[in-house]
Amino acid sequence: MKHLILGTAGHVDHGKTALIKALTDIDCDTHKEEKERGITINLGFSHLDLPSGESFGIVDVPGHKDFIKTMVAGAFGIDLVLLVVAADSGIMPQTREHLQIIEMLGIEHGIVVLTKVDIVDDETLELAELEVIEFLEGTKLRDIPVIPVSSLTGKGIPELLDGLKSTIPKVREKKQADRFRMYIDRIFNVKGVGFVVTGSVLEGEISVGKDLFLLPGKSKKIKVRNIERHGSEVDKVVCGDRAALNLSGLKAEDYERGMVLSSVIIESTSMVDASFSLFDNALSLGTWSTVNFYSGTFECLAKMHLLDKENLEPGDKGIIQIHLDKPAILSNKDKFIVRNSSNDITLGGGTIIDNYPLHHKKRTEKLISDLKDLAEATLHSDKIINLVKIEIKKIKAPIFLDDLANKIDKPVDLLLAELETEADPSIMLATIQNKNILLSTAQDSEYRDFVMNAISDWHQRNAILEEGLETTEFIGKLNFATNEAGKLYLDDLMNRLFKEGLTKRAGKSWALAEHQVKIDPRTQEQLQWLENTIRKVGMDKPILADIEKLAHDQKINKEKLKTMIRYLGNQDNLIFYEGEFIHRSVVDTCRKKLLEKVSKKEDGINEKEFRELIDGTKKLIQMLVGIFISEGIVSKKTFYIHITDLGKEIYSKI
Repeated sequence: MKHLILGTAGHVDHGKTALIKALTDIDCDTHKEEKERGITINLGFSHLDLPSGESFGIVDVPGHKDFIKTMVAGAFGIDLVLLVVAADSGIMPQTREHLQIIEMLGIEHGIVVLTKVDIVDDETLELAELEVIEFLEGTKLRDIPVIPVSSLTGKGIPELLDGLKSTIPKVREKKQADRFRMYIDRIFNVKGVGFVVTGSVLEGEISVGKDLFLLPGKSKKIKVRNIERHGSEVDKVVCGDRAALNLSGLKAEDYERGMVLSSVIIESTSMVDASFSLFDNALSLGTWSTVNFYSGTFECLAKMHLLDKENLEPGDKGIIQIHLDKPAILSNKDKFIVRNSSNDITLGGGTIIDNYPLHHKKRTEKLISDLKDLAEATLHSDKIINLVKIEIKKIKAPIFLDDLANKIDKPVDLLLAELETEADPSIMLATIQNKNILLSTAQDSEYRDFVMNAISDWHQRNAILEEGLETTEFIGKLNFATNEAGKLYLDDLMNRLFKEGLTKRAGKSWALAEHQVKIDPRTQEQLQWLENTIRKVGMDKPILADIEKLAHDQKINKEKLKTMIRYLGNQDNLIFYEGEFIHRSVVDTCRKKLLEKVSKKEDGINEKEFRELIDGTKKLIQMLVGIFISEGIVSKKTFYIHITDLGKEIYSKI
């Protein structure tokens, strides 16, 4: 059984609510003011059980121009529409406006219901039908049935029920997602029961006893105590259902209109990139416009920035960035509507293509090209290759093909075949160590440039060093620490750069192929000064802080000093141990004296004796013992230093 929501649309007083009552025997106008004024003001809700066993949740929207935002909230999430047109009145302003909104929200199926046929003659009815057919020409709803109905006499109701039954197979059921998401359209406190919220389930499913989060908010858990669907208690509801949830842990002050219930915490956003269409009858828009933004039950003032054009004329399409004046929970592919700042004209609407974008201060050609590609992929995401593009854009990092297949719920073999068949130049598929990895070719180019520029910058700052940067140094810089696909890709990238002759190996590091060590006369003098300074420390351990002070007097900054120390180490003039260093001449002298002493003492010597032997400081002794143990020429058992077989061999050659 499909889970579908049926919604009404049409001009005020054309009989939408009366039609729903004739179908369901439920009066959606429940408020006193609605009864007094004879018009729908708030959203109305009911359900319809067809003889075939199929069931609809129903949302009845107001038709008055003053309640367009309420209409948008109700239309968000419906699967098929009953476009209600009174036979005695024909197409009216809100008929047109509602149709534009319905189309913008992506609703492609429904039925036109010509109401009040009991008060018109056959000729008027025929003219009304012709007007509707002409009105829908060129729209997504151009081929939907037109059924005359009298809500008062019941004429046409059986045909309408049959029409709904035959329309169901045409409606694509929403894809189930891992997370549950639902806008709240009503909230009320039932004595003895607690808070109950209603809404149309947009994603996923939720069961009794599960936890939800009210977002944006403090992320506290709210438990689902009870669930109703179409007036009956159920264990769970799924995407496409109208749901009433009894929640525990919710307080009235926690809620404000536009909030979302979700099974996971979703980060809010105050800025989105989107594809936008300006209605044919709207005003032209400049680069920046202040608008009212609507998506689901969320609404706020916003600044709309055109990215690919200087202005939009009625009927134009464009790529925009929307700056919201308050945080919202929005997802890629969500639909939205915008009205002018005075909220009396519906301007148009569109689809979100990036819910967490960067702030586009400069409208570069590359940015516009990337956004157009993303918009095309998002708007035509029924194609597998476009789903891949959307995910790659969102992830912005290398990803295993298996992981991406799971994300879009497609078989790996099918996805691989599609990628090989399409051979899209914007997507890079690499097989590395028998694993398929995906990323965009633009990302690959950016990573290449980043690596080459980083190595080049390193050489400029460290011209006296032969080595460059190790692969591991890029892992953190590229945020690959927890990305195994990224690490494999990075290894492959470094090898590709090497094979292309752009880099070379320098020890464990990568250097630019053309890099040569350069030492100017001034630096050569400073190196000589530094080596002499370290050597003069004698039988004490060099202290970096002391050397830094002396180097400052020589106009050598700390960064250059570190490079010079590293250079002297590369030249084998310094020996490093546990982050510290000492001149090789000191080590060589002390090694010879120690080996000579311990080779003659079978029981070894302690550190105090070693210290007296070389007349060195205690810290120097500890460092030297550590160096000699790491060389394998001595060992230390308890407090005594003993010569090893390797030590004896080396001593014999001294």
